[in-house]
Amino acid sequence: MDIKLEKGKLDGNNYFETYAREKLKKYFDNYSFIESIQIFCRGSKHKYKKVKLQVRLKGKNVFVEARGGDHDHALDVATNKLYSIAEKYKAKRFKRA
Repeated sequence: MDIKLEKGKLDGNNYFETYAREKLKKYFDNYSFIESIQIFCRGSKHKYKKVKLQVRLKGKNVFVEARGGDHDHALDVATNKLYSIAEKYKAKRFKRA
């Protein structure tokens, strides 16, 4: 599993990193074509928290971003978008014979 969490702008707690790893682990288990995910978070001084995901699929990079009241909610919205993109990629690249 290759999840990189950019913690420079995030508070020093370890809760979000654990939450993000648990949330994104199922994508590595279900989709073999996902190679890595990088997570970038906007700092705590902004009114809305923003989470950006850079996902490395076999052959291309995909960027997903979402915002919410806190980083957890923004990550949930971003993973919903990631699910949609992963399903489209799977349907296009891995058709049944």
